[in-house]
Amino acid sequence: MPTDQQGPNQALLAAAAAAGASPLTVLDCTLRDGGYYNNWDFPTPLVRRYLEVMKEAGVDYVELGLRALSSSAYEGPYAFTVDNWLRHVGIPEGMRVGVMCNAKDLLRGGDPQAMVHRLFSPADESPVELVRVAAHFSEIEASHEAVMALSELGYKVGFNFMQSSGRTREELTTKSALVASWPLDVLYFADSLGNMSPEDIRFTAEAMREGWPGPLGFHAHDNMGLALVNVLAAIDAGVTWIDATVLGMGRGAGNVRLEYLLLELAQRGLYSGKLDGLLNLVVEEFQPMQKAFGWGANLYYHLSAMYGVHPTYVQEMLSDERYKPSAIITALRRLGESGARGFSRDRLLDAMQDECLVSEGTWSAAGWLDGKDVLLIGPGEGVKQHLEGLQHYVEQHKPFVMCVNSNPWFPARLVDAWVACNRQRLLLDREFYAEHHGQLVVPAGVLDEESLAVWQHWTLLDFGIQIKPDHFAVHANGAELPAALSAVYGLALCNAGGARRVLMAGFDGYLHGDPRHNQMEQALALYKAAKQSIPLLAITPTTLSLPETSPYAPEV
Repeated sequence: MPTDQQGPNQALLAAAAAAGASPLTVLDCTLRDGGYYNNWDFPTPLVRRYLEVMKEAGVDYVELGLRALSSSAYEGPYAFTVDNWLRHVGIPEGMRVGVMCNAKDLLRGGDPQAMVHRLFSPADESPVELVRVAAHFSEIEASHEAVMALSELGYKVGFNFMQSSGRTREELTTKSALVASWPLDVLYFADSLGNMSPEDIRFTAEAMREGWPGPLGFHAHDNMGLALVNVLAAIDAGVTWIDATVLGMGRGAGNVRLEYLLLELAQRGLYSGKLDGLLNLVVEEFQPMQKAFGWGANLYYHLSAMYGVHPTYVQEMLSDERYKPSAIITALRRLGESGARGFSRDRLLDAMQDECLVSEGTWSAAGWLDGKDVLLIGPGEGVKQHLEGLQHYVEQHKPFVMCVNSNPWFPARLVDAWVACNRQRLLLDREFYAEHHGQLVVPAGVLDEESLAVWQHWTLLDFGIQIKPDHFAVHANGAELPAALSAVYGLALCNAGGARRVLMAGFDGYLHGDPRHNQMEQALALYKAAKQSIPLLAITPTTLSLPETSPYAPEV
């Protein structure tokens, strides 16, 4: 623990240090990590009580939340943790507090130093003493300027390597050596996916120690019920900064429980604080919150850790009653196969596809699009970026406009028909369908019976679907497809309807190597190999294997 403004366990820690053991620094990050469950909207009376309890318990640092500029949705005060709010809440005298910044927020805009100065005043004018920067391995080098700027402002600076599991010794050592010359007070590694074992902890600590001579920290997650065991392994491996949260409140399955950690440290002679207030806080305040929000280890989080899947997928599915247990288990397996270490809502929708979906169509598309050009509107931001050109093209050339699912940018008044075949995406778009009307081509088998009232203003055209891996075939009343991808379903419909060609807008694609990119490329390859497939032409930029042109060209 620090040498000034110590908690009540200083004497035992000093004795441990004199005996050759490194003193520990305990950092509680309940309001920051727990905020993923309640949008960082903790009531002020609870926060004030929590802070008094942390002081009484002798916790060395309290990380009060994130520090960021803005949000695209409502979030509570601890998503921003501005100095004025902290002064309003009131920090107990002698308490050391910190905030965390995500590297992606500091790097946004291309000038990390300027972003730091927008977010932070000089340290001697702020209640905040410690700032931690959390970075994915791909963001580490680019974070140097931000770290320098924070240090120059007078803050203690911590740096967190996110998603440290599965890294090679060379990668861990090299990255640690890279930051060794930076003005850092502690270097952390995080078990972000909750799938590390005590052996992994020792391996990671040893590898990082080869490149980094300063204090090491560890942030545990409890997906497999190993958070406390892993923290103790980290301490045995020489880690001296430990994160914890009250009742383990944190993203996904949560973190090591502060109360369990302090009790265990007391057994080891490394802690001698007052725990009555903390234990009462757990029972009176945090247990009811846990019942309401549902964090904690369970089978789904255990599976996500085994498969190397980001725990936010589980958190999202558990918070939505539409996701049934068997569907969650299947989705986690698919997410693991696709390498879903980072959260993506699109990837979640893909994983929730109906693998064995069979829906016989009752409507024939034969002749529906006879000889017409179809402008197929996809989900990519290319639609937003080139909206003026697309609207001008529609006005000049009068194609049949077909929209894949809903689109937030393209005007509904210009759409002749919508197309959808993914059950989960239909449910998520329910508000759009309730507020609009028109023609929707959709397999009847994917419609949710509970949402039938939504469709009363729509003309539903039942074009069937059957999922067959590595297969693409078109019939008058349906298609056999490799996956329940609405874009591919739309291409099959254009073929069945006899269109002349398909002009594709908003099919931006993904980075090469992304499983979603590979899935779409495989589907397009099957499409092109099918008999009598009609020509495809991208008219907004794409990374997919498609011929391209411009909507502004005189001969499109």
